[in-house]
Amino acid sequence: MRASSLISSAVVLSTSTVVVGLSLHRPSISHTNSLTSPILRSNTALRLGDRDDISDYGKQRTNSELDSLISKRDAIKKNIVANTKPNDDTPPIDEMSDDDIAKMLSDEADVDKLFSKDYVPTFDTKRGPSRTGLSSGESGGVLDGEEEDDPERALFVDWTEDYDDENEFHIPNRIGFTTAEWGDKKKGFVAGKLKKNERKAGKFNKSDLKKAYEKLQQNGVSFVETSESSSFAEAFLNKFINEIEHGDRPLVASTFANPWKHAIKTKSLPRRGSKAVIDAAEACCDRMGVSSMSLFQVKNPYFYIGGTSALAEGMLDVISDDHSRYVGCINMSTSKLAKLQRQLRAQGEFVATNQFDFSLTNRKSLAMIEACKKMNITPVCTNVLDGGLASGKYTSVNPTGGEVSKGEGDTGPYSVRTLEKLDTLFKVQDSLREKVNSRIGDRLSKFDAGKAPKINREITTTQIAINYVKAKGAVPLVPVNNVKMANEVLGCLGWDLTEEEVLELDKACKTCGV
Repeated sequence: MRASSLISSAVVLSTSTVVVGLSLHRPSISHTNSLTSPILRSNTALRLGDRDDISDYGKQRTNSELDSLISKRDAIKKNIVANTKPNDDTPPIDEMSDDDIAKMLSDEADVDKLFSKDYVPTFDTKRGPSRTGLSSGESGGVLDGEEEDDPERALFVDWTEDYDDENEFHIPNRIGFTTAEWGDKKKGFVAGKLKKNERKAGKFNKSDLKKAYEKLQQNGVSFVETSESSSFAEAFLNKFINEIEHGDRPLVASTFANPWKHAIKTKSLPRRGSKAVIDAAEACCDRMGVSSMSLFQVKNPYFYIGGTSALAEGMLDVISDDHSRYVGCINMSTSKLAKLQRQLRAQGEFVATNQFDFSLTNRKSLAMIEACKKMNITPVCTNVLDGGLASGKYTSVNPTGGEVSKGEGDTGPYSVRTLEKLDTLFKVQDSLREKVNSRIGDRLSKFDAGKAPKINREITTTQIAINYVKAKGAVPLVPVNNVKMANEVLGCLGWDLTEEEVLELDKACKTCGV
């Protein structure tokens, strides 16, 4: 539902606790690299007890104090705007080229100053506590096996945890998975039963997808991304959402496909105007059997009939009609993204995400991650393993990655020359795998017997690559087609790379020319 005002979106009232501060947002919990529980910030000005225990007079007093604080904030905001001298030398961001914006970002300028002199809101997080019963910061892990679950194992869920650099759209555990390969025969999907040799070759079927989806959803990875371009994926999600008991509510994201590619695929006229966006969102909800999605994304068209204004209007209508709670973009350029953000902010909404490729071996979008942070947009990254190259599985001394050779002369998916160029990076990746394992072991040994969190103790180079994307401030979307890959994703939970470890990877990337 579209916020009626900046103030109403900044005040959160629950039936249990009311938190009031001059900043008018509830205290957040900072995210750290340690295994200990996060610490509550201490910037709360006033904390009231349970509303049910307050008398009628007390409730009136509470409402009066809230009204007073809101009035004061309005006055402060107006005073700031009135006394702020605009920078006439700075062009509007929609008139700047991508090169100009890239230079601006390299100078660490404030993107928000380029929108307008209007007030830029700080978004609150409005979400309920986890139904699993875990409190913020409690850690769990995953099983080493693929089929059996230990009911005594704790889950790792952070539904109530805040991150300093996120907007209102919260993705638990800062990780998700994509259905991009579901139903795609070219990627290994098989419609019927699998033979042993097919499974060894990495093929998968509907049963594999269902088990993987269930394992992820019930263990803290609830963000799943799909698209209207994949009818198979949306049909599978429809069944899985209805048939599987979830550990917590799933966060489902779908995508308004590029209108020109969609026209070619469907042999129809290109979609245009704001109505096409809302019709597509409604159709996605129907195909997945949900009343509303968590996120609806719009792919960046080279040219959209109706322009950015039509896209913005359509995205606002998607929210107001409750087809999706938040909206985002895919591969949107910095200038278009900033313009769209300004148009949505003018109506009290905002662009929540921008999705693009990024990985340890493909870091071309580092500037986009920084741009998104400056615009209070969550960067969501796809192809985080760069087709497998970033996993560290394939090296110059092991080009097939230990997989069964597909035929005589098979040297694996990458040339030896390509792998040799990345040897330094792969060695650092492997050394960090051992270092992180040792670090986790040292911390867990300090817990009393039976009280240590169940964190993965068999870190892989694939998990190092995934958590590198997280360490850069982005949300990695990992393609998951079977339980083995689901376990790989869950093995990323409960630990983070330290700043020193990230710098070590950065240095290796530069040495390899990445």
